[in-house]
Amino acid sequence: MKKTLLVGTSVALLLANPEAALAQRTGENAVASADDAFGTSVGNERVGLYSPFGARGFSPVQAGNVRINGMYFDYQADLNQRLISGSNVRVGLTAQGYPFPAPTGVADFSLRLPGSEAVASNVLGIGPFGGPRLEVDAQLPVTATLGVAAGVGVNGEELYHGGERRVLSAAAIARWRLAENIEIIPFWSMQDESGGEAQPIIFTGGEYLPPRIERRRYFGPEWARNQGQDFNYGLLTTFGLGDWTLRGGAFRSIAHDARNFTPLFLNTTPEGEADRVVVADRARRFASTSGELRLTRQFIEGERLHQLHLMARGRMQDRRYGGGQRYDLGRGRLDEPIVAPEPSFTLGQQTTDEVRQLTVGLGYEGRWRDVGELSLGFQRPFYKKAVVRPSGALPISESSPWLFNGTLSLIASSDLVFYAGYSKGLEESPVAPDIAVNRGEAPPAIITEQMDAGFRYAVTSALRLVAGAFDVRKPYFALDPGRVFRELGEVRNRGIEVSLAGQITPRVSVVLGAVFLDATLAGDAVDLELIGRRPVGSIGRTVTGAVNWNLPWIEGLSLDLAYESASDRIANAANSFVIPARYVAALGGRYRFDLIDKPATFRAQLASVNNVFGYNNLGEGFYYNPPRRFQMSLTVDM
Repeated sequence: MKKTLLVGTSVALLLANPEAALAQRTGENAVASADDAFGTSVGNERVGLYSPFGARGFSPVQAGNVRINGMYFDYQADLNQRLISGSNVRVGLTAQGYPFPAPTGVADFSLRLPGSEAVASNVLGIGPFGGPRLEVDAQLPVTATLGVAAGVGVNGEELYHGGERRVLSAAAIARWRLAENIEIIPFWSMQDESGGEAQPIIFTGGEYLPPRIERRRYFGPEWARNQGQDFNYGLLTTFGLGDWTLRGGAFRSIAHDARNFTPLFLNTTPEGEADRVVVADRARRFASTSGELRLTRQFIEGERLHQLHLMARGRMQDRRYGGGQRYDLGRGRLDEPIVAPEPSFTLGQQTTDEVRQLTVGLGYEGRWRDVGELSLGFQRPFYKKAVVRPSGALPISESSPWLFNGTLSLIASSDLVFYAGYSKGLEESPVAPDIAVNRGEAPPAIITEQMDAGFRYAVTSALRLVAGAFDVRKPYFALDPGRVFRELGEVRNRGIEVSLAGQITPRVSVVLGAVFLDATLAGDAVDLELIGRRPVGSIGRTVTGAVNWNLPWIEGLSLDLAYESASDRIANAANSFVIPARYVAALGGRYRFDLIDKPATFRAQLASVNNVFGYNNLGEGFYYNPPRRFQMSLTVDM
């Protein structure tokens, strides 16, 4: 094992590293940057099995397992790429470096921190469906201890389901090192989206998929355009004194949907006839103030490093939603766009809910050189949720369970490590989707449990294999036959996940992953045969792969291949039919060169090369997958 095992979370590592700043964007490459196949994003690219919105069959974002630079963050609004340089999904062994890990995995976002040089990175791109985009990210070292970074982006995005939207994004970050052991990082970001035609959702009238239709042709009403703004801002601090380190993070996240429509096509026949409905909502607002304060004491005892963590996390979440109206536009064909004037909607009163949660915890991490690592944690959340519907207030929901986590890794040799872990968490339950009768409603928090075990093997010094098994259990929320989103039982996701990532040769990098998932349901709804034994949308097998090859004949030129396949997907609650298995592939390349003595990268990619047609599902509603698409961009660091 490398001797860096005993470095731990020293003050030097916790302070932002200028060498790790990612303002110079010409070097962005997700395949070359990924340490494993469990989900890595860098800039505009993503590779791996998982994402912040899907891991082991669940969503870390929905579960509340999100971090910004390692600190707890209650995600309500999207984090744009002017603010974030990338993200990683941590599961299994990769999550063991996090104090108080959570079931479902952790999604950790990294801020686009300013570096030690003055740089302006400019990205001019087009695609994937022809829409242009311009991004400018700049950094400036003001003094030896203060650096600032800012960015702005404009995107005329062409939507894959037809139509277009305008996206304006901006962010600003400062990094101030008051002393060698004190650092303050404030940040702010916003994103404005307007003009985007709402995604139509199709419901069939029986146990069959909708017919194949022409893609990229919008078939909802022209006026069903959404509009909204996202804001995220906050402060990260680090203070170190000897063996003590105090880290803090305070964040505000606000999502405001000024216009929100959902076109629904109900009782669709195999020939494509459907009842056409549009649901309009009043302006919705989701906001949260959250943060974490963590005090760490570390001390070294010979070959052993010990760390004690005292933690407090909290959030104040307020949401306003509902009050929508359903408008019937008559029966018609899917492949015929709706031509009808915008009706005068009479919107109703809205539902409000507020969550107040404080969690305190005590944790221990021990690392023994060439032997292994042990992590233990105890937490006590104090959770309270109040919901007020137009018909009146619901009973207040409160919970304060004791939670525990423990992980152990053993070093069998310099190349082989075994690990096992258990965690119990209190998570926010999923929010009712827009297609639900009670759309936007969030049930009370739920208790979740996870067990996992596996190994990591260093095939070479630059190539790692990770394989493991997991078992995650949660209450199951889904749409019932009346499209009411509610608890229908318990879901148990058991599976095996495999990752192979690194360099095969100095010029070839790979990220290969596979997950085999056995998702099962239990409870009264299953026993009464109201639903089947598999969750809607569950996939038994997912395989992903990405290869990046730096060509030896032309310096700076590389080619890349990406592949993803999925087995049959459960299409309805009764488990009576499935969405067939399919695969997609993408081919691309990048050329790094100097443009007027400035580093530049030209990037091009053709995605969904095989142009396969298929459906995805949201509950028992369907929407088609994106067709073949091409995008290219030129990035210049100045």
